[in-house]
Amino acid sequence: MQTDHNRSVISVLFGQTPLVLVPFIVLAAFHSGSDITLAAVAIVLPFCVAFVMSRQPAARDTADRDALTGLMGRDSLIDWAERSLPRTKGTGRQVAVIVVAIESLDVVEERFGRDARDAILLESLDRLRRMLREGDMVARIGNKLAIGFENIRSPETEALTLLAKRIQSTFDSPFTSGPTRAQNSVALGIAAGTNARSSSGTRIVAGAQRACEQAVISGPGSIHFHSGGLSRDIGTDRNNAQDLSTALETSEIFAWFQPQIRNLDGKVTGFEALARWDHPERGLLAPACFLRDIEKSGLSQRLAEVVLKQSLIALNIWDASGFDVSTVSVNFSGTELRNPRLPDYIRWELDRHGIAPDRLVIEVLETVASESTEDDVSRTLTALSRIGCRIDLDDFGTGSTSFMNIRRFDVDRIKIDKSLVNKIDCDDAQYAMLSAVLAFGEKLGIDTLAEGVETPGEAAVLASLGCGTMQGYAISRPMPLGETLLWLEDRAETWPLTADAMVRGTA
Repeated sequence: MQTDHNRSVISVLFGQTPLVLVPFIVLAAFHSGSDITLAAVAIVLPFCVAFVMSRQPAARDTADRDALTGLMGRDSLIDWAERSLPRTKGTGRQVAVIVVAIESLDVVEERFGRDARDAILLESLDRLRRMLREGDMVARIGNKLAIGFENIRSPETEALTLLAKRIQSTFDSPFTSGPTRAQNSVALGIAAGTNARSSSGTRIVAGAQRACEQAVISGPGSIHFHSGGLSRDIGTDRNNAQDLSTALETSEIFAWFQPQIRNLDGKVTGFEALARWDHPERGLLAPACFLRDIEKSGLSQRLAEVVLKQSLIALNIWDASGFDVSTVSVNFSGTELRNPRLPDYIRWELDRHGIAPDRLVIEVLETVASESTEDDVSRTLTALSRIGCRIDLDDFGTGSTSFMNIRRFDVDRIKIDKSLVNKIDCDDAQYAMLSAVLAFGEKLGIDTLAEGVETPGEAAVLASLGCGTMQGYAISRPMPLGETLLWLEDRAETWPLTADAMVRGTA
């Protein structure tokens, strides 16, 4: 109540209310008939008005400032984003907001009181501030914290995922306040601005808030990206389809490659091809920013063709450069796999590029396998398997694939989803689930690959459990074809690696 009273006094003294009195002061000085009084008013009054006007932003800031944390509120974060957007235009950098929901705060307050909850909130703020850079902004929105970042490099999805993981890692250790000890995870909602003219601070902040709500619904430790779709940012669906079609034909959309290594000795066994769009306005975009629009525009098959051709060319280039890269993995959607002509097209491309079929890995999402009751997908995969292509079941652990589907689709390897890999070195439940998945693969005689491996600790646990292959930022970020040659050359100088070297992250 005292804080509200102070804000009211500030508003009266330094807001627009005193300016109403200016005409009365001037009239009073005039009617006094004193030249000295008129001169004094003429000299002093402008300074008084200037002082009051200069205090107005401070008054607004005080009204928008949280009493407990001292943080600014939602309106100030929006203002910050509005000021930051013009500075990033044309720089290849993005403005982004991450909303952080600290889970179980209500439970802490119910069991230990409001002071304990406030203590956790303040310590959370302190932990976050230690990892932020100069220029980043922290705000409080209701019972959540929000962080504004101005210089997020492209592709923003990957950079923000790494940043989100760092934020989550700051909450790994428990909170202690007197006798109270609590372990709190966080759910994160993320929204990034673009150089498109429709971006605004309000849209970015609102998008991050909505994404955070979805992350909370998804469960503890979830990360959710807000995606408004390119059609909302660039123009109508028709224009968007034309932009995407042009991008595919002019090589604005092209393949990047992320290496996969054998856990036994660190040998590079292959690369996964991942689409990127070098957008003329938005910079480099990760697949999450445009795949939905590709599907809506009916261009999924064309995208698969582009990525497949570039992947086979990459194999030829690696061979010609003297590097031993066994395979390249290419993702195919359910729509593409329902095309009965796909096996013949792939065989033709393999022959045209002189690539043996067993060097091409067809990646199929587990959700496609689990949701497909149609024989056409099964027939396509069976035909590809007979050609000699390998079949990977991607994102394993996110769907409900049955044993029969694994046999029906001739799966050679399961790719364990990163949600099962995250924090396996410090989370007993994650460790148990991953152990079960690896045992499942071993019993069926199916190879395993863990994706989304981000720390040396996770890599060490995977190696100890016998996971055959791994892929993730702990090894390397995705990179364009030219950079893979430099990366392979550097790696050739240190291979074969010892287990200790891989765990230290020198892989």
